[in-house]
Order: sequence, then structure tokens, then C-alpha cells
Amino acid sequence: MLLLSSLWRVARVARVCVVWLSIICLCSGCQSWQKSHEAAVVQFGRGDIELSRTALIDSRAKLRSEKKVLELDAGVLDLASGNVSQAESRFRTVRRELEHLEQKDVTEQASSMMTDARAVAYSGRDFERRMLLNMALLTSLLSDGQDAFAYSLQATEAADNRRTVLANAAAKASESNALVEAAPTPDAVNLISPASYDVQRPEASFVASPLDQPLALSSYFSAAVQSEQPTRSDETERALSDIGFWNPVFRRHDQTSATGEFGSRCQAGNGTLHVITLIGKAPRWVSESAEPTTVALLIADRIISATGKHTLPPTIACVKIARPEPCGHTIPTGAVQCLVGPSGAPATASNPMTFSTVVDLNEVARASYEAHRDEEIAHAITRRVLKKGAVYVLKEAQNIHRNSFVDLGINVAGIAWEAMEKADTRSWRLLPARIDIARTELPAGSWSTTLRLSQYGSSRAAQTIPVQIENGRNTYVVCLIPEQDFTGHILVGGADNATIPVKP
Repeated sequence: MLLLSSLWRVARVARVCVVWLSIICLCSGCQSWQKSHEAAVVQFGRGDIELSRTALIDSRAKLRSEKKVLELDAGVLDLASGNVSQAESRFRTVRRELEHLEQKDVTEQASSMMTDARAVAYSGRDFERRMLLNMALLTSLLSDGQDAFAYSLQATEAADNRRTVLANAAAKASESNALVEAAPTPDAVNLISPASYDVQRPEASFVASPLDQPLALSSYFSAAVQSEQPTRSDETERALSDIGFWNPVFRRHDQTSATGEFGSRCQAGNGTLHVITLIGKAPRWVSESAEPTTVALLIADRIISATGKHTLPPTIACVKIARPEPCGHTIPTGAVQCLVGPSGAPATASNPMTFSTVVDLNEVARASYEAHRDEEIAHAITRRVLKKGAVYVLKEAQNIHRNSFVDLGINVAGIAWEAMEKADTRSWRLLPARIDIARTELPAGSWSTTLRLSQYGSSRAAQTIPVQIENGRNTYVVCLIPEQDFTGHILVGGADNATIPVKP
């Protein structure tokens, strides 16, 4: 009888081990899509769009691949290939799907607590969703522009919502500070001159953070869209003011370096040329161990194991969260030279344009990480505690004897369960690391724009792009430089519309 009991317990442990090993093997197999995805990112940086697209298609075919992430990167490849309409369609569709996925699903949340943060459908980080709107707006401006006005209104609404959030947070902080301040004594009150006492309390002041830089780009595009309608001068002025609020450094540089206004704000007979460079690749998100949290959990579970009825699996695997890390080689600001001159004139007769950075996604991602780090750690701790609680409940329900062979087996399975947790490193990899913009006002007519990167090791010849400027309109030139060279097509849109392959 004793032998049968022992064999039964061994069988129980064996079943547990088989289940956990099967889950671990399944989860490890699900990571193969990330290898193909990384290959797509590398090939894009090298300038080989077709190889990048092939790797992306291969990644999409893998088991449990992140279709939304890959679709966003496919949109950037469409843009680089000159297929602007297809890129806009992708961005519009994915944006609608991610807005739906932002809503919390109880089943997903429960699954996340039992596995890790990746069980929740990818809906993008806050700045990625803002950049998705920007990319949809940009592609619309480069194509037929039919949706550009609607996108600009959505961008204005997003900026207003964010401003309200910042104002409410500042007001709440001000109220908290007021509560902790000591009330003045009667004598102190009597010392205050009635003439100097202001009963009108000023509004709580607040400022934007680097996390809000994508809203500066939204405001820039909105100002360009609104400026082509003279009747919307107030909306244009408001958008220009918002640029300075969301990224005051860019606005200062832009005001000192740019020559000219937007669209119909130009002098009669003139239009505006905007040269937009998408530089580098967005930071990748890597796993980070929250060591102090891990140590605290270890101490807690050892105390419970020593004093409780049942033992808990020791905290061996670290608590994991994701943090951003710069990716690839990004050329510095000012590396791109842009000369604009009359069509057919020699390059020496051209005027140089000066670029300013409107969005630095390395800074934005870092600000996002710092803003949400405590929240991510809290989620990770909750998940770990629930897992330990589930192990404890299992032992209690099955009446597992402390320090028995079955108890040991369940603890080993619990350790494996915790070790399976991975940080949520899913991200939009082919976003640019930085967006630089140069602007100039030109008389209507044919002009020639020359872009070069020769002094920074570029193997490409200078890229010369003919552009057409129209009275009171905006013309856009967009190029992609994912590492140290031009990649794909140079795109022209707005008042003009063309796709120009990059010269070898």
C-alpha cells in the first residue's frame, strides 16, 4: 500500500513536469517570428527594402507572430518603396484596430496575470499611437490629401486631450501642496498689506515633457494643412502655438532658421517647401531586471515559507520589465545638407536650408519608460504574487504535505512558471529614431532641391529632386535615412506629387 501511494505521488509530479515542459517548449517556439523580424530591421538599415520585406513576410508566417507590429513595419516599407497609397491604407487600418484593442479585455487581463504582459493584445505604447496618426497624416499629404484635413482635426483633438490631462495633473499636485502647507498665524495674516493681497489665484502652470514631442509633429502638419485655407487663419495660428508648447526647442530653432511662412500665410505669389527627413530606426525595447523588487519578493516568500503551512517556490527568476535602447547608427542632426535653387541653375546658386529636430524618439521612448516604469513593476509584482498564491492554494486544496516529494515537485514547477515570464518588448521597429524638418518660402514655379550626405560616409551621389511650388500651397519632400545612407524613394507631395528613386 505504501508503495502504491509513493508511485501515485510520483505520477502526479511527473504529470506536472510534463505540462510545464510542454508549455515552456511552446513558448520558446513562439519567439521564432522575432528573429525574422530582427532580420527585417537589419536589412532595412542596410537599405535593402526587398530583403527586409521578405524577412517581414517570413516573420508574419511564424507561429503566434505579432501581426499588428509587423503590419506597421510593412507600412514603413511601403512608404520607402514609393507606394504611398498602400502605406496610408495600412496605417489607417491598423490605427482603427489598435484603438479597439486599447479597450481592456477581462479574459486577456486574467491570462496576463497567469502568464506575462505579452498575453494582452498589442495596442502600441502611448507615443507609438501618436506617431501612427502622424504617419497616416504624412502619407495622406504625400498622396491625394483627401483625409489630411480629417487627420489634422484628430491631431488637434489629441493635443487638447493631452493638455487637459496635464492641466488636471498640475491642479491636483497644486491642491496637494496647498494641503500640506501650514496655515498662517493671525499675526502673520495681519502683516499682509491689503493692497498686496491678490484674491485671484493664478492657474496651475504645467509644461509638456519629452513624451509629448509627437504632438509637436502633429501640430506642424496641422498648421500646414490649415494654412492652405485663408479662412482658417485662427486654427493655423493655434497649431503654430501648439508646436512651441509641445517642443519649445524645435520652435525656437525653427523660428531662427526657417525662412518663410506656411501656405497662404506666405507673401502673395509664394508657396512653402517642407523637407522632412526620417532618420535612423526607433529604439528597440529590451528586457530589464528589477533587482530590488526581486530581492523584496525573495525575502517575502522565504518568510511565508518559514512561518506558513506550505512552502512557496523561491524567487529565483528576476522580475522583468522592458526598457528602450537606441538601435543602429543614427546620423547627427545637421548631417543632411539641402540646397534649393531655380530649376536648371548650378548648385552654387542654391540656398542652403537648415534642419531642426521636431521628434527624437530616443528621448520620447525614454520619457515613456520613466513615466510608466513604476506601473509596469507593480503589474509584474501583482502577477508574481498571484502565481505564488495559486501554488499555495493548489497545495492546500490537494492537502500536499510540507517538504514532501510532491511539494518539491510543485515548487519546481512554480519556479519554471515564474521563469517563463518575459518583458513586453513588442514595438514598432521601423519608425524613425528622429524626424528633422527644414522649411523655406519660395516664389511659385519650378525649383531644384539637392540632398547630400557625402561627408558622413554616404556611398550615394547627391540626390537632386525637381519640385513645383504653387501660390499659397505647401510642397513636401520626404526622404528616409535609416542608418548612414538614403534608402528607397524620395517622395514629393502636397502641391506637387512625385516619387523619385534614390540614385545609386
